[in-house]
Amino acid sequence: MFDPILSTLANNPGEPCPSLDNPAVARCVDIWERAYQAHTMKRNTGYNPDNIAGKAYRRAMPPLTGYQNICDFIACVGYGLLIGAVHEDSAGKLLYAAQVAFSTLPKPSKAPPAAA
Repeated sequence: MFDPILSTLANNPGEPCPSLDNPAVARCVDIWERAYQAHTMKRNTGYNPDNIAGKAYRRAMPPLTGYQNICDFIACVGYGLLIGAVHEDSAGKLLYAAQVAFSTLPKPSKAPPAAA
């Protein structure tokens, strides 16, 4: 098991983070950070802010419909592992769901190129 890396934005606000160039990942991270901050402002709720923020992150992930959404979903799972929003024990299941969704997409036709 590994320790999750804390949010790149929180640790190095001036440094670029290429993962956040993906709008879906950026949206998930934004929601994760807002949920974490909002929950840490409340005291003695009995809930772990990491769990609350992780749940918010996973709920913000794109639906498994369409090629781009599936790619974005996979990117969100990967980045979520890095920041601790997605746990190792569920990452495999999420990636398998993405693989199954990808297998349902229509395959491009292999028709020969048109004669000129």
